[in-house]
Amino acid sequence: MTDPIDGANAQQARYWTEDGGPSWVRDEAVYDRMLIPFNDALVEVLAPQSGERVLEIGCGFGSTALAIAARGAVVHGVDISPPMIARARARADAAGAAVSFAVGDAQEDDLGGPFDAVASRFGVMFFADPVRAFANIARATRPGGRLAFVCWRTLDRNPWMSSATEVLRGLMADPPPPPASGAGPFAFGDAAFVERVLADAGWRDVSLTAFDTVAHMGGDGGVDGAVEQALGSSAVKAMLAAGEPDLRARAAEILRARFAEQAVDGAVRFPAAAWLVSATV
Repeated sequence: MTDPIDGANAQQARYWTEDGGPSWVRDEAVYDRMLIPFNDALVEVLAPQSGERVLEIGCGFGSTALAIAARGAVVHGVDISPPMIARARARADAAGAAVSFAVGDAQEDDLGGPFDAVASRFGVMFFADPVRAFANIARATRPGGRLAFVCWRTLDRNPWMSSATEVLRGLMADPPPPPASGAGPFAFGDAAFVERVLADAGWRDVSLTAFDTVAHMGGDGGVDGAVEQALGSSAVKAMLAAGEPDLRARAAEILRARFAEQAVDGAVRFPAAAWLVSATV
């Protein structure tokens, strides 16, 4: 595979190599706990069968790959982040699971195959050219093979992600403009856009089902853990870098008070909304 840092998705590769990947690995337990409901729902939609070959796109540190392998499938995971892949390999080795992993750009690289099915948990929203990416994924899938992924719906339906940016905008005299639309966590929030991308890439029988649940923030760290998670996104870090030196401390104080008010038995939970997407090729 080519070096993703030099490829079409170089900006994403650099972020997930230098910042996002190390951050997610460090907070692995936090994200695993938060994403359990989505993981379980995705595996049920995929319905992996014993002996099937499954490709996972944006496999991260291996949680979903291990869950699919537990159903008897043979899984190959691809991610653009070397730190995430290193952690995924360590987890698979410890579990003795039938899973392999590779660093690569699923938009541009030869993904091997043919695979019986393709899965992704929040790993397909970051492509520079999503139609090209899903066409490449289709080429790695056998005729009649299936696709299942989970992606975030719109930001307004996911207040766990917007809480910190809202606080920062209230504290900054001249906050930076919101990020331009395009690749990012909420790029697939519009159902019509997702349907169009998949159809243009050669997928058929496309189905989107709304999945609403509750996201547990901060792992076992309670309110303080939720504050740290809220302040750890790339969008928040960009805003903090543009603000005064004490901006983070001021925002943390406000968030801590807000989260404490809504915490139940010390746990901070927010509504979370995603699409469960399925298709065939």
